[in-house]
Amino acid sequence: MALFKGDAIKRVNKLLDKGEKRRTKLQKNIEKLQEDANLLYQVVQDDFNEAILEDKEPNKKLQSDLDKVRRELQTAQFQLSQIDAVIQSEMEKQKDAIEEERKDYVKDKGEEFHELFDEMNQLKLAYLEKLIEYRNKHREYEREYSNTFRDISHRLGLRTDDPREHHKLSINMRYQRMESYSPILTPEEHREAYMDGKLSYITAKNTQTFKK
Repeated sequence: MALFKGDAIKRVNKLLDKGEKRRTKLQKNIEKLQEDANLLYQVVQDDFNEAILEDKEPNKKLQSDLDKVRRELQTAQFQLSQIDAVIQSEMEKQKDAIEEERKDYVKDKGEEFHELFDEMNQLKLAYLEKLIEYRNKHREYEREYSNTFRDISHRLGLRTDDPREHHKLSINMRYQRMESYSPILTPEEHREAYMDGKLSYITAKNTQTFKK
């Protein structure tokens, strides 16, 4: 399986990061320009008032500076208003590439899951085959036990146990019990492994129970 590179995703993330960086820069610049414009406006007003009182011409450079700042402010505000549209336009160009990467990623990961499912299926088959082996062995045990002990026990007047109850496994168990732990897979164990991602408490405590 090829290593997933995600070049298109990287390009889009880089684009979004650059867009956010540009947005932050413009917002700070607009804030500063707005402050400069307010300050210059007050200076121009003060100069205009002074010119009237002193009977002289207003300082044209101050008005020119104010006009320049206002133009810069207007340009920055326009650029800020266009960022989302520009980013969206560029992202539209990447949609096909992203979709191809998504399909490749799903396909590659699908191969991993296919292998995992095969391993799980082999374990399931091995478990069921062992269950069949147990069933056949237990029935043979019942026959041998009865043939060996039934007549002699009857002659000696001894009580004979029901061999079906010896080494008994029940497929109807819903959950494990610490005092009578069983190798049968119960719904509770299945659920905890799948839903919680762990062995049930009792199962974890009995990993070595049947080892000699």
